[in-house]
Amino acid sequence: MKILPRVLFAAALTAATTSCDNFLDINENPNAFRESTVTPDVVLAQALSTTAANYTGNNPSYNSYASWVAGYWTKTNTVSGYGEEQTYNYSTSYYAGLFDNTYDNLNDYNIIQTRGIASGYPNHAAIARIMKAYNFLLLVDQYGDIPYSQALQGQGNVTPKYDKAADIYKDLLVQLSGAITDIDAAAKDQTARLVSTEDIVFAGNMTKWKQFANSLKLRILLRESQTGNSAIDSDVNTQLKALQTAPDGFITSDVVVQPGYAPNSNQQNPLFNRYAYTVAGTSATERNYQVPTQYVLDQYVNNNDPRVSQLYTMGARVVNGATVREYVGGVLGEASPPATGTATATTRQASRFRGAETTTPGAATPGGIFKGLTAPTPLMLLSEHLFNKAEAETRGLFDGGDATAKTDYLNAVKASFVYFYRPASASLGEINATTLDAVTTATPGVAQYNTFISTTDANGSNAKNPLVNFDEAATNGNLGKQAIIIYQKYLALNSIASVEAWDDYRRTGLPRFPASIQSASARPDKLPTRLLYPLNELSTNSANVPGGINQYNKIFWDVVD
Repeated sequence: MKILPRVLFAAALTAATTSCDNFLDINENPNAFRESTVTPDVVLAQALSTTAANYTGNNPSYNSYASWVAGYWTKTNTVSGYGEEQTYNYSTSYYAGLFDNTYDNLNDYNIIQTRGIASGYPNHAAIARIMKAYNFLLLVDQYGDIPYSQALQGQGNVTPKYDKAADIYKDLLVQLSGAITDIDAAAKDQTARLVSTEDIVFAGNMTKWKQFANSLKLRILLRESQTGNSAIDSDVNTQLKALQTAPDGFITSDVVVQPGYAPNSNQQNPLFNRYAYTVAGTSATERNYQVPTQYVLDQYVNNNDPRVSQLYTMGARVVNGATVREYVGGVLGEASPPATGTATATTRQASRFRGAETTTPGAATPGGIFKGLTAPTPLMLLSEHLFNKAEAETRGLFDGGDATAKTDYLNAVKASFVYFYRPASASLGEINATTLDAVTTATPGVAQYNTFISTTDANGSNAKNPLVNFDEAATNGNLGKQAIIIYQKYLALNSIASVEAWDDYRRTGLPRFPASIQSASARPDKLPTRLLYPLNELSTNSANVPGGINQYNKIFWDVVD
């Protein structure tokens, strides 16, 4: 799918298996829907919706893959399977769909960009340019070298060469800068078509697209900021200094996709539909298959973090014949995983994801991870961006030092609370308008945040906690307070942007979550470092696929064990 142009765009809606395929169909007559005549505004909503589903809720998705490997999820005793998740012994078929589905989605954006430039839709083309960078980054971070400069050329090149990951990183920054320049130029062009409701992320607000591009730049630059390669480090430092004072700044709210998810068949939020309930109120196929790990539950419980009750239900153990209610998770790779039913003398009752608990969907606590059928799907959380900014500041990559980093750190934690407590009913407009400056104690999650972060709590719960109180966090060599930032970022990304947490772990080695006890890896952490190229790519483009790759080969920016 990455190299052959699709004459029929409607096929993308089936191939991507997005939850909103029916109500985002972009032509009722696919035989008449051809690349040479389609306009960019017709394709944009479908492309953005597919990206969101690939990122978070599709089967496969980046989020589901990373939720296992980053220590958030484990299996129940309801299902066997999940062998590769339990052992990290990956095959060329494991999550192979990520590769093809992402290139399929990239082809949509490539056509939007090409047609947009040619037919007077420069803003649409700029959005596509930003989203191409977003998707190529996902591919590089999980596969390393990939087809890039020769990809998306259709029948002109059906066996594209593989570009070096570090070279792609450099060009992604060029593309994002170019997209910002394109948006500025389009603002002066009286003939340029405006973006409207087909933009299901920012509703045509091009300033917000420029801010998103800048925040995406920060994600990229931070990812490659610890390679130890003097040439890369010098370039990163130069670009970060320029980025800090970028004219349009950075995102100020969560970046989410809302195509109009609705409580109708094939129109619901893909994450909720896959892991919680169907629109009919019946259990989703995978609802009973995965539960939280004991590790991630303990991080909330041990730090008096009220998000635990917003994200999970209580589980139970039987102790001396009595049922004890507590947060119960599993250990990845254990021989006797927890049950989804009643606890017995030999079986633990697992905590469930709030919104996919054992009661009816209507009893779900608003917010949480799955939220509901109509909740928007994140592309980038405000909390992630603010943690990125705080890390850059405490490490001296941005000006401001620890004083500014502390402010951004606290705002990042607050943004996480606001996200997890936000109900599914919040509209796209409400989310994009809700900056942290606008929240009050009446905003869901803010009161809980204030209690959590308080250093004057009567019980002194977190006053001296180096995993919560920024001032108490020990310095980490010349990296400032990176450890506390990455730790709280890990909790904020839990099961909604898990791939970013997984990338952070490979970059920093933080936090030290336990790996599978079944892993045969010789690495000290027992973890893999990448996905394998899919079998169909090995079969059809074997002359170009890098050889000698296994799941322990590192991406160029992964230098910490």
